[in-house]
Amino acid sequence: MVEYSEDYHAQATATDDTDRWTTESRGQFEVGIPREFGGTFDGPAPENYYAIALTNCYVATFTVMADNSGFSFQEVNADGTLRLRPDDGSTAVDSFDLTVELQVESPDRKAEVLLKRTQEHCFILQSVDFPVSVEYEVISG
Repeated sequence: MVEYSEDYHAQATATDDTDRWTTESRGQFEVGIPREFGGTFDGPAPENYYAIALTNCYVATFTVMADNSGFSFQEVNADGTLRLRPDDGSTAVDSFDLTVELQVESPDRKAEVLLKRTQEHCFILQSVDFPVSVEYEVISG
């Protein structure tokens, strides 16, 4: 796998009079407090971005590993769900479930090996202290 030494920065400023704000990290993103947390914001909460980071780390890791190994694919589709649950009077991340479909032209054992190795090398998925489930399917044709 490729080794990196990078720093990623994000900036956010909120005021007391609103439940939404803009954050910056190589682009602007609207963030806020949604209804389920007592706000009125109808856009993405930080938890949405957490799920995005977990899901897209898998996709990015897979594409890099596929490219580095000369493996061609038509499409990789990842669908992730970050589950929050009550925990001793608070809320905690309970688990993250990821379903991956890989479309290839013809069946190849290398596809399943790469999908499995991707989970092992996706450093964001490996950095969490809650259960992560990855189910994948290879579709050919």
